[in-house]
Amino acid sequence: MKNGMTMANINLHTSSTEKTAKRNKKDDHKHQNHSSKFLIFGQTTSCTSALILMIGATLMLMTISLIPKNFHPLFELPHQSQNLKLTYTAELAAKAVEPTVWTCGETDRHKQTAVVDPITNQRPFFAFVHVYKTGGSTVREFFREYAAVCKKSLALVAKCDLGKDLEDCNFLSCVNAPQSIERVNSTILHDNYDILGGHFSFGMADDIFSNDAANPNNDNGASQVRHMTFLRQPITRFVSHILYQQKQGNADKTDTVEETVEDIKKRIRSSREKGEYVSSSIYPIYDNLLTPEQHAMKYDQEQTTQEQQELVKVQLSIDNLLRYNAIVGMTETFSQSIQIFEHAMGQIVNSTRKEEEVQEMFSRYIGEKESKNGSKRNDISTGSVLKELNKDGEFMAIFREFVKYEQMIVDFAMDMHQKQYEAVKKGHFERYTLESSDMLYLDSVGM
Repeated sequence: MKNGMTMANINLHTSSTEKTAKRNKKDDHKHQNHSSKFLIFGQTTSCTSALILMIGATLMLMTISLIPKNFHPLFELPHQSQNLKLTYTAELAAKAVEPTVWTCGETDRHKQTAVVDPITNQRPFFAFVHVYKTGGSTVREFFREYAAVCKKSLALVAKCDLGKDLEDCNFLSCVNAPQSIERVNSTILHDNYDILGGHFSFGMADDIFSNDAANPNNDNGASQVRHMTFLRQPITRFVSHILYQQKQGNADKTDTVEETVEDIKKRIRSSREKGEYVSSSIYPIYDNLLTPEQHAMKYDQEQTTQEQQELVKVQLSIDNLLRYNAIVGMTETFSQSIQIFEHAMGQIVNSTRKEEEVQEMFSRYIGEKESKNGSKRNDISTGSVLKELNKDGEFMAIFREFVKYEQMIVDFAMDMHQKQYEAVKKGHFERYTLESSDMLYLDSVGM
């Protein structure tokens, strides 16, 4: 071991043989199985990228085996740091939200698929990764309406095994499907669909396109599928989760805001006494931000602490957000999130009437200050519970400790989101109308 540093003893295993056998049976549209790369996080890691951040004096050293080729850590995580200040540049933000080139309203499938996205060098394809309790149901409604208005093909999936392939998901529903689909099939998605949405994870959509001719976002093996996701402040997300569980009958229902607050305090105090974090009580944010290969990693439970494992998942989650240069929406800033989506999804329409229809649709969603609250009970809201919780400063310190690792991810994602929104506001993109063979300039919009 160099410099006498102690290696965190983490056993990470992936079933490379099994994956290779399975993927060799698939068609040419899919990735080939890549050999494992070992990533070292240590105090002596060199800063060779503008995205690498050197933080703190004491860093946790660990070895991680990852399947995707050319995936390297962008920064280091300090041991037990709660306030990470990482770097996401304005240049990356502008790249993430660069408008695609497809035409809203185009019904000719050949013309739809003949264009090339400036970011991925493939035909445009968006993957919306729905993180639990982040307002994703509202965003799915938005994509349904967008697909109907713009004549795009949308496939929604559910019940995905996040440690496996996309084809292990259940098909939920579709809009404007050129070919019916009874079960998730990457070949059909590649040939017939434009947007994929659901509770899958980063990396699961990579098989839709071959990566051989890629010009990745950061020249590091990122996907040809443009990833989009919504995140939410962890404290708010946890309260929303509790109310949703009560609403669904999966938790004891409380009758008042005060009783709900006491129930939440009891749950969190009990978890912290056991050394547990929010990931033990709710679907973690990183469930959807880790790739299938990263989900398959195994930890030596005797040699690693819960905190060490959480830090690894924080590192990988933020690394994936950067590698995919994901378009990030935030539940708390829903209106500007939809503005980011509108910008990135292109501004070409095929008629003046379609122009008006698209503007009306986006205006309705942009007019919403936040996503619809599917967790709200008739008598108790997330906001009312949070207001009461905030009166107890001592408990809120415990609550913040409970969610601190997810907070690291969300803080970084919020920085991405804000810079992407700033890029949209600075960009003066043009909205066009296509009439016959002519492209007529209609309007220049500065957001």
